[in-house]
Amino acid sequence: MEVVASAPGKVLMTGGYLILERPNAGIVLSTNARFYAIVKPIHEDVKPESWAWSWTDVKLTSPQLARESMYKLSRKHLTLHESRNPFVENAIQYTVAAAHATFDKNKKEALDKLLLQGLDITILGCNDFYSYRNQVF
Repeated sequence: MEVVASAPGKVLMTGGYLILERPNAGIVLSTNARFYAIVKPIHEDVKPESWAWSWTDVKLTSPQLARESMYKLSRKHLTLHESRNPFVENAIQYTVAAAHATFDKNKKEALDKLLLQGLDITILGCNDFYSYRNQVF
């Protein structure tokens, strides 16, 4: 099963990193260009012996930037091993942890099964976000 989620892009007009501290403010505009995340299992089936796995594979692909990274996610602590891109890694960790914390028992079981199959995540942005958009898919 594949899940696609999207969110509108935004442009930070003023403020920069100063807005992360109070009382600083900034102006952000949303755009009609969107970002997309496609999540599906890496493996078709869960093997019986895989229930003992304490780590799961996470494959993150950005076709527009020609990048692919593999991570190991601790199923016990819901943290990623091998830090390369803290922004993306925190997004993955917090999303999985938030889902785990808010799901009921049935949804947690489905999440655990998906984690055992591995996460194949593809991220895409509308070409309007890139200054070299004629060269991007």
